[in-house]
Amino acid sequence: MSSGRSPRPASLTAENVSVITAAEIAALNAHTLTDILLAIPGVQTIQNRTPGTVAPLMIQGSKWNHVLVLVDNVPINNLSDDVPDISSIPAQIIERVEVVKGAASSSWGSALGGVINVITKLPNTDRPVSGEVSASVGRSSTNDDRGELAGTAWNVGYYVSGGRLHSEGLLPNNHVDLDHVYGKFRHELSSRTSLTLSSLYTNNTSGQGVFSGINADQEIRQLLASATLESRPSDRLSLEGSVKTRMMNGQVWADSGGTVLQRSESDETSIFGCLNAGWRGDQNRISAGVDFEDAKVHVQVQRRANLIPFDRQAERVGVYFNDAFTVGRLALIPSVRYDHTGTGGELFSPSFGVTYALSDNSVLRGYTGRGYSINTLGSNDNTEKVWTSQVGFETGEIPYLWLKTTLFRNDTWNIGYAAPKAQQLKQGVEIEFKTLPVFHSSLSAGYTFIDSRDDQTHQRVPEVPHRSVKVGITYDNPSYFRALLIGNYVDWNANAGELSADDMLWDLHVGRSFAAGEGVDIELFFSIHNIFNGKQFTTLSQVNPGRWAEAGFRCRF
Repeated sequence: MSSGRSPRPASLTAENVSVITAAEIAALNAHTLTDILLAIPGVQTIQNRTPGTVAPLMIQGSKWNHVLVLVDNVPINNLSDDVPDISSIPAQIIERVEVVKGAASSSWGSALGGVINVITKLPNTDRPVSGEVSASVGRSSTNDDRGELAGTAWNVGYYVSGGRLHSEGLLPNNHVDLDHVYGKFRHELSSRTSLTLSSLYTNNTSGQGVFSGINADQEIRQLLASATLESRPSDRLSLEGSVKTRMMNGQVWADSGGTVLQRSESDETSIFGCLNAGWRGDQNRISAGVDFEDAKVHVQVQRRANLIPFDRQAERVGVYFNDAFTVGRLALIPSVRYDHTGTGGELFSPSFGVTYALSDNSVLRGYTGRGYSINTLGSNDNTEKVWTSQVGFETGEIPYLWLKTTLFRNDTWNIGYAAPKAQQLKQGVEIEFKTLPVFHSSLSAGYTFIDSRDDQTHQRVPEVPHRSVKVGITYDNPSYFRALLIGNYVDWNANAGELSADDMLWDLHVGRSFAAGEGVDIELFFSIHNIFNGKQFTTLSQVNPGRWAEAGFRCRF
């Protein structure tokens, strides 16, 4: 896991972290990162509509602009309002996803609610050429066509991928056209030094729905790129330097009866420089480094809109130090980070974690830390803050069962969307379990309870999930077929007077693989979404789609 700035085993991870692997992603028949996150306990998305359309997310009730999302360690949160566009990240390129729940600012900076770390696929080092081609079709001309190639030749490893996701829309004005191209190249300069180049380009045009007779649409073009030099001068010391960039152009418009009511455009550029040093001693795992960001944003309003035009630039510098010190079965994990934010002041983010290994398969965890999020580059009074505390227990001692439970408390203040600047307390419990396969079948489930209150009124904060349940039933027999039944329930605690619904939604994913020749496998698959035609939404403007199905194939070679 990489909840800090360098990988650590689970026994040295004090934070509440969930991981979903490539095999689990493939079983979901996922289109984008949104579909993957729906399967992770403690993570909720407000709108699960046509694949590829905007889907704001929460982690344990934190707002979507409180969660830092990284792809190849490049932040994808925009500068205008710190919102990550998870619906534009194709599932095809993802090797695994790590979710850190709770403040992670002592390692990552602006990450009040947590971090979603997307690790992309690596080149295939065993073959010069391998790949996959896939296509699917569903209701409302929902098509997802994509392909990838991977291999190693002349000491250079490569992974390239591209595709297009199109739909006429499962709901009114909820169409999508998402084009994406990704490439990663890795060159082993020596036995201890490597250079990795990666780049992702996405172009997503989508309809966001109909609101009181007004159509809302957007087009987001985004480029992520990075160059990383890694070296291990010794078995204990590791060094890493990287240069990264994110460029985004976004246009949002609303019309009624062909008349444009408002239009805004945002141009953003961020250039990052990062240096990191790691040390693995007999009792210590140390990670220290410095992050630099030059951020620029230009927002212009061409028609009447709620947005205020602005042109802003900021230089940000962060210095961090993480340690994991072990004494027998006990590990002490102090971390600290200092940030010059450019617009949100000078911020100091400490954290302290502790783990105790009760046995080889059981561990107790405790974590507390201070965090922050900068919710826009357009204002100086834009920094929201939190103090997170967690206590957890994880065990694999029970035969055929893995169990994890976490108690959490998040005290948040200087909340930007509330007036005056409000304080909120979110506290609750999260429980997860998974069984080992028995007769090719296994069960997984997660339950999250959140009590979210305003510190002044002591009333529940609306649209913060009160309870959520995720259930997965898996059958995987390579001789026959695989099947995954997923249930997702969220009690959204909607605003008083709003028409809402909180049915449990069920999806079924089925696949069958067979050999089509030497080194060639073909998989046929289908998915039925919202099997029982349930309804789950917070307002009528965010109604989820009814039952719909899709089917397709994958050819691996």
